Amino acid sequence: MFLWRGKAPHPHTHALAGSEAEISSRLRANAIRYYPGDAVLQAYLKGAIQSGLISLPTFTATFLLAARSRALREPTTLSLLCKTIQDAPSWFDPSAAPATLLPEDPDLALGTVRDALELLKATYDPMLPAHHFQRVVGPVGNLSLSLINPTPNFANASGTLALDCIQSIRDLLLHAFALDQNLRQPLENLALSLSLFLGENDGSTSRGSMSNTRSSFGQVDILGPGLENDITTCSLLLFHLIIDRAKAYGSGHETHATALLVATFRTTAWSLQRFFTQLFQSAVACLSMDLSHVTNKRSPSLWNAFIAGRLPRLLASFERALVMDGIPTTEYRAALREAWATLCLGDPLSSSLAHYENMWSLVGANHSLENTDKLAVSFTRAFTYQLLSSGLLDQAFAVRIDPGLTGESPSRLQAEAREAGTDLGTYLNQRFSTDLTANDAQVLLQRVYSDPISHAAFAETVYKRFDIASSNGDVETLGHISRILSANETAMDLVSLHVELSSLVSSALAVAEEYDCEAVGDPQSAVGNLGDIVLFVQLATARFKVSGILKYKSRAVDMSYLGRADAILMPPAFTGEEARAFKTWFKALFDKNSEGIEDGVLRSTRPKTLLAIVATVFLSAVRAAAERKLDLDVLNNGISYFLGPLLGWTLPGIVLALVREIRLTRFQSPQHLNVLRVLLLSPKLPRPVLSLCGPSVVRLLSEVQGVSQPFDVAALRLEVIKVMGVTVAEPIPTSSLRWADQPRRAVQNALALIQSGKAPFLHVTACLVETSTTDFLQTFWSELNVSIKTGVMADAARRLAVFVLATPRVPRTPPLMPIFLHNVLPSLLDEFDNPKLGQTIPGDLELLIAIISSSLMAALQLERALYITSGEQVYPLGSSSSSMARRLALDLRHRKISSKGKLIAQRLTSSQAFVTSFPIFKTEI
Repeated sequence: MFLWRGKAPHPHTHALAGSEAEISSRLRANAIRYYPGDAVLQAYLKGAIQSGLISLPTFTATFLLAARSRALREPTTLSLLCKTIQDAPSWFDPSAAPATLLPEDPDLALGTVRDALELLKATYDPMLPAHHFQRVVGPVGNLSLSLINPTPNFANASGTLALDCIQSIRDLLLHAFALDQNLRQPLENLALSLSLFLGENDGSTSRGSMSNTRSSFGQVDILGPGLENDITTCSLLLFHLIIDRAKAYGSGHETHATALLVATFRTTAWSLQRFFTQLFQSAVACLSMDLSHVTNKRSPSLWNAFIAGRLPRLLASFERALVMDGIPTTEYRAALREAWATLCLGDPLSSSLAHYENMWSLVGANHSLENTDKLAVSFTRAFTYQLLSSGLLDQAFAVRIDPGLTGESPSRLQAEAREAGTDLGTYLNQRFSTDLTANDAQVLLQRVYSDPISHAAFAETVYKRFDIASSNGDVETLGHISRILSANETAMDLVSLHVELSSLVSSALAVAEEYDCEAVGDPQSAVGNLGDIVLFVQLATARFKVSGILKYKSRAVDMSYLGRADAILMPPAFTGEEARAFKTWFKALFDKNSEGIEDGVLRSTRPKTLLAIVATVFLSAVRAAAERKLDLDVLNNGISYFLGPLLGWTLPGIVLALVREIRLTRFQSPQHLNVLRVLLLSPKLPRPVLSLCGPSVVRLLSEVQGVSQPFDVAALRLEVIKVMGVTVAEPIPTSSLRWADQPRRAVQNALALIQSGKAPFLHVTACLVETSTTDFLQTFWSELNVSIKTGVMADAARRLAVFVLATPRVPRTPPLMPIFLHNVLPSLLDEFDNPKLGQTIPGDLELLIAIISSSLMAALQLERALYITSGEQVYPLGSSSSSMARRLALDLRHRKISSKGKLIAQRLTSSQAFVTSFPIFKTEI
C-alpha cells in the first residue's frame, strides 16, 4: 500500500510559485483523485505539459509525491501516469534540447528520486495482491529506471535525502527478491554515487559492499557463527528432509529442498568448506544413529537410501543455486572436495565415517539379499561415486578417496545395463514391464534397495511411467506400477525421496476420476487395474499425509470421495445414480439367485460411484445375515468377491465401516466380528488394506473386555499385528506418560542427544498433534532454559529453536514463528518485567534475543533462497520476515515501560547485520 510515512515536508512543496504551484496543487488534490485511470485525465495532463503550464520535471515530482498517499493506490492510475511521464519527451520538438524528468535544483531532483524509490518499494510490498503487483511492477520499474539511469549527479544535494535514498536502495536489494534484474545495477550505481558524495569510506555502502550485500546479509553477529564442531543444525535439516520427504519442503521436492540448503548455509555464517564438513559429519552421525536402532537385518535403511542415493543430487542442485547467487563453481567444488577428503582420509581410529562403515559390516546388511546380489558397495564408495557422477568431484580425486573407482560404476545394475547396451533408466524401464510378476518384482526391488546408485534412476522410471500412462489413459500400465508400489512400501518410500509423490497421486487420481468402463472390451480386468490405482492413491495419501488441492496438468483433481469410502449411506442420502447402483450391486453380490458380477454390471457403474456405495452394500448384507434375513452361504459367497482382484480395492472403506459399526454396537454382534475375522485372516487380503486399516483394527480389538465372543479376540489381535509386521506398543498405563506430555519428552530427548554429541531429531508436526501451538512453544522455551543450565550450549539451543521456528512444514500446520514472536514473546516479556512472588525468572534473556534475531534472519534467508531456486516470492512461514520484523519493532516500541523490552530492542539494533537486514529497527526504535 502507498502510505504517507510522516517524514519532513518534501522540498518540492516549497519550490514552486505561480501557475505551476497552483496546477501542482490541483493535480494532487483533485485531478488524480477524482479521475483515476481516466483518459480525460491523461488528455488534460498532456495539454498542460505541452503548453508549458506545468513542466515535465514538476509534473514528475508532483506525481511521485502524490503516489505516497492512499489516493494513488489504484493500479490503473499508476500505470497511466507512469506511461504519461515516459511518453512525454516525445511530445516536444525533436530539434529542441531533450526533455528531462528531474528538476534542476539538486534537492528537488534527489527528492523526486527518493519518492520514486519509495513507490518502487511499495510496489514490491509482499502484502499487495498478486494481480496488483503484476499490473504496476512494469510501469513503476520503467519510470524508476528512467530517473536513475544514467546515474544523475547530486553533488550539492541534501545529505539527509542521500541517506534516505541509500537506505531505500538497501531495502530493495535485500527484500525485493523479485526485483527486475535490469534495475539492480543502476540502483547499486546510484547507491555508490551517493555514498561517495557523502564521503562514507567505512565500507558500509561502497561498491564492493553493495554488490556483495545480497550474499552477506542475514548472517547473525549477535552470537557469531557458533561452535567449530556442531552437527545440530545440519542433522536437524537432514531429519526434516527425510521425515517430510513427500511434503512440499521435503527431499522429494528438489527446488524447495535446495532452498532449505541455501538458507541454512547463509544463516549459519559458516564458510562453504566448514558448511560441507558439518553437513557430511551430520550425515554420518545420522546414519550411525539409524544403524544403532536396526532391529531387522532384512529391512533396508531409508537413511542410507537418502544420504547415499539422494543427497549427492541435492548437492548438485545446491551448487547451481549458489552459482546463481554469486559463488563460483570452482570455489564450491574445492570446498566440497576438501570437506569430503577430511572425513575420508582422516585418522581411521577417530573417524566417524570409518566407525560407521565398521558398524555396517557388523550388522550384516548383506543377509537381506538371498540368491541375489550382495551389497558389495560400501557407503563411502557409493557416495563418492555419486558425487563423481554428479560432476562435483573429478576422477583423480575420486580415485584418491577410493582406488577402486577406476571409472566404471560399482553398481551391478548399471553393469547389467551396459552389457545390454543401454542406460540404467531404460534398463529398469524394460525390467519393470507389465508382464513382471509380483514375486519377480519383489526380487528386483530388493536389488534396487541394496544399490543406492540406482535409486534415482528407479524413481525417475516410476515417475515417467505414471506420467505417460496417465496422459494416455493406459489403465493397465498404471495399474501394474501402482500394484508394485502398493505391495512394496519400501519402494514407495524410496520414490518419495526423489520425486514429488503428490504428482504421482494426482496423475493416478485424474485417471480414476475420469475412467468409464462402458467402452472397454474387458471390464473385469479394467476394474481390477483401476482398483490397484485407487489402492495406491489411498495408501500414498495415508502414508505420507498428502492433502490439499492437487492438480493434474493445471486442473484440480477431486480426492474427497476417497475419504468417504467408509460412509454408510441411508436411502435418502443416495443420488439417483447411487440408488440404482446400490440395487444392482446388492442383487449381484448377495442374491441367492444371482449369477455373479456380469460385465453389464461393471459397465453400468462408474468406479467412483461403486466406491461410494460399496460399504453400504456390504454392511447391509452383514446386518441382514445377523438378523437371519440372509443365508450365511450367500453372505460368504458375496464376501469372496471382495477377496479377489475385482473388488479387493474397495475393502479399506468396508473394513473401517465394519470397525465403526462393531464399536457402536459395543461388540454385541458376533456376525460382524466373524466377518471381520474372515477378511483379516484371508491370505487373499491385499496387503495395502492391512496397512490402511490394521491400526484401527488393533485398537478396536484392544477394547474388547468382559464380553463373550465367538472366538479368541486377543489371538486375532496378535495375528493381525504379526501379519502387519510391525511392533504395536501396549496401552500406556494411566500412571505413566500422558499424551499431552509427549511433546515435552520429545524436546527433552532432542536436547539430550545434543548434549551427548549425537545427531538430534525433533518431529515438530507430531508434537503439534498432541498439544496446542502456544502450549508447545511455551514448553519448548521452558525446556531450552532448563537445558542450558544442565550443560547444553546456548548456541546449540539457539540452533534447535531456529529449526523449530523457521522450518516450513506441512499445510495447515500453525505458523510457529509468528505465533512465537507475537503471542508467546509478549507473555514472556510480561513475566520478565513483572515476576510473580515466588516465581522463577521465565528464562535466559540473552538466549531469547539470540532466538529472535536468528529466527528472523533464517526466515529472510529462506524467502530469498526460495526466490533463487524457484523464481517465486513466497512466504512459507505464515508471514513474510519483513512483516514479522515490522510488527515486532512496533510491539517493542510501544512497550515504553518494559525494561526487558528495551534491552531486547537495544541488543537487536546493536547488530549491524540485523539492522541491515531489517531497517525497520533503525527507523522505528
